[in-house]
Amino acid sequence: MQNTRMVTSMSAVQTGSAIELRVDQGIAWLTMNRPERLNAIDHDMRDDLLAAIEEIRTDPAIRVAVVTGAGRAFCSGADLSQDDHFQVAPESRRGDGSTMAREDGRKFGWWRVIKAVWENEKPFVAAVNGPAYGFGCNFALACDYIVAAEDARFCEVFVTRGLPLEALGAYLLTRALPPARAKAMGLLGEAVSGAEAERWGLANRCVPAADLLSVAGDVAARFADGPSIGIGHIKGQINDAYEATFEQAWKMEVTLLGLGSGGESAEAFSAYAGKRAPNFRGM
Repeated sequence: MQNTRMVTSMSAVQTGSAIELRVDQGIAWLTMNRPERLNAIDHDMRDDLLAAIEEIRTDPAIRVAVVTGAGRAFCSGADLSQDDHFQVAPESRRGDGSTMAREDGRKFGWWRVIKAVWENEKPFVAAVNGPAYGFGCNFALACDYIVAAEDARFCEVFVTRGLPLEALGAYLLTRALPPARAKAMGLLGEAVSGAEAERWGLANRCVPAADLLSVAGDVAARFADGPSIGIGHIKGQINDAYEATFEQAWKMEVTLLGLGSGGESAEAFSAYAGKRAPNFRGM
């Protein structure tokens, strides 16, 4: 069952043939569109993906994003036909261990996509419709809510290539899973099904493939109807909580309360007193 939000009243943002970004009713539908390569990320696709995420961040009409893949995969990871794998600078492959070379590689690498989603104040929903390998797995984990199809597969494939976890995999895995399961995924490189991902807490929900976009759309609509400033504050609080001390977390809370919420709190209390649903749209 296709979500009608994807086929009605849509505006299109052209960011490149490998990335499709469409906006409807405050929801941005971001689709990785290289189905012939299982949506593997190449240089151009990475740059288009960054441009699309920036569009989501800056467009006031967009309140939430849904990320998915065209065809039978979410994202199979790096396009290995491109030699540098998007993050390792040529100098570092000579084995000299140059810090500058590695920093240059990371600067232009795929970690920027993960960072752009993680630090975006707007919520991201991952609709994982098939294999999510390597970068694809971590791109999904960087999102704020994951809906997985029953035939989804999450895999930290790096160990099978003789590599450490890349695309912030260690950072994201240890925030999503207990250490034993994080190590199982990282050290063995075995794929986790959509159903397993839900049981483990890696994904929020596992649904039949036919219902994936409909369910993801319903979740996104709840975000879109919610208090966008408050949601952005809470996302930041939770993302930062792993590194924060008790004192730092308390001070951040006080700071955010002092910044206010652009009338969202007043609307929420007014709606509560009036026994009606709050209307946060346009705030």
